[in-house]
Amino acid sequence: MTATPQGRNSTPNRLYRWSAPHWDEASQKLQLGRSDKSYEPVGATWDPYIGQRCEGNASCVPICPVQAKYNALKTLKSAKKEKVTIITQAVASKITIDATSGVVTGIEYKHYHNPAAPEHTVAVARGKRYVLAAHSLENAKLLLASGVANTSDQVGRNLMDHAVMLTWGLMPEPVYSFRGPGSTSNIPIFRDGDFRAKHAAFIVPIDNWGWGWPTGAPDTTLDRAVNQLNLFGKALRKHIEETITRQVLLHFECEQLPEPSNRITLDPQYKDLLGNYRPVIHYNVSDYMREAFAVSKGLSDQMFARIGIEDYTHYDPSDVDYVTYNGAGYSFRGAGHLVGTHRMGSNPRDSVVNPEQRSWDHRNLFLVGCGNMTTLGTSNPTLTMAALTFWAAENIIKDLRAGG
Repeated sequence: MTATPQGRNSTPNRLYRWSAPHWDEASQKLQLGRSDKSYEPVGATWDPYIGQRCEGNASCVPICPVQAKYNALKTLKSAKKEKVTIITQAVASKITIDATSGVVTGIEYKHYHNPAAPEHTVAVARGKRYVLAAHSLENAKLLLASGVANTSDQVGRNLMDHAVMLTWGLMPEPVYSFRGPGSTSNIPIFRDGDFRAKHAAFIVPIDNWGWGWPTGAPDTTLDRAVNQLNLFGKALRKHIEETITRQVLLHFECEQLPEPSNRITLDPQYKDLLGNYRPVIHYNVSDYMREAFAVSKGLSDQMFARIGIEDYTHYDPSDVDYVTYNGAGYSFRGAGHLVGTHRMGSNPRDSVVNPEQRSWDHRNLFLVGCGNMTTLGTSNPTLTMAALTFWAAENIIKDLRAGG
């Protein structure tokens, strides 16, 4: 088990009164905070655009309550407005191509006023270079809907995610879940090894969110205590204190291999209110992945028995993503780490973009995001996505300087 490195971007806050570390002569230790005990705790000064320091609310998903977590609005807020035009309530619908040169001539978009009505107007965004940055699903959907950038027949294919299998139980003593960031510890030793000839690699984050993901805790814990156990008053408080603080969740995050059959397609039956295609997703997990589920569950059983964790893990056959393997059933969940639908490569026969993140088929079209990734590994793809996007931006700037 290793500690998970933690990094939090923050901004100076003159109202945040925590002083710098200082050496305490009495204890001969480095101490945080004021030595005169005049410090009064204060939360972050909430800012809808910038956000402040992480306060350890353990609720990063779906939203940070103090806006400490990054979101794209922060970048837009700091962008030079004279160089950026933001058009809201507009949905890209078609990429237009010059038939002779193969260059992109514009991106049509549908501008609507009422989200509940189909009425809209059509306009065209034009420029010298075009960038699709709508992530794996929507980038691929727009390319397929436009019939562009797909001489390789790889657009929409090789869809990958981290298939996550969860196990959960009650520790024999409090571990105080629902405090701090999402995870501070990880079991990383199954990221690589000879076993990969038999089953997928995986990592095991130890989440600080209690049973939130599999059961909806802590809300459902309280609901059960009141409506099923009929507890109230001191008995209810004692039950919540003894239960919530002991909830532990293991999170087996399995690497998926690129498979052409896991893909996005289009079907005229499935369109939105504006007449745009919805992505049709074809997705399954192979026996290679299911073997990793079996190994993960066996590992969890051993750890729970050794530590004395009371196992509450349950996989319901009615779950949408319930699968069977060698007579046993498992439920997995998607991590939302979608990659691979417009993969990059060294030749146009089996890839969609070149190493510059430029479309092989259209020299003034760049794709950014996780869709360019060819494999997933076991780690979250965010930093790889960011690095590839910076690399794409550098190449676009270089291209503009060279070609005007």
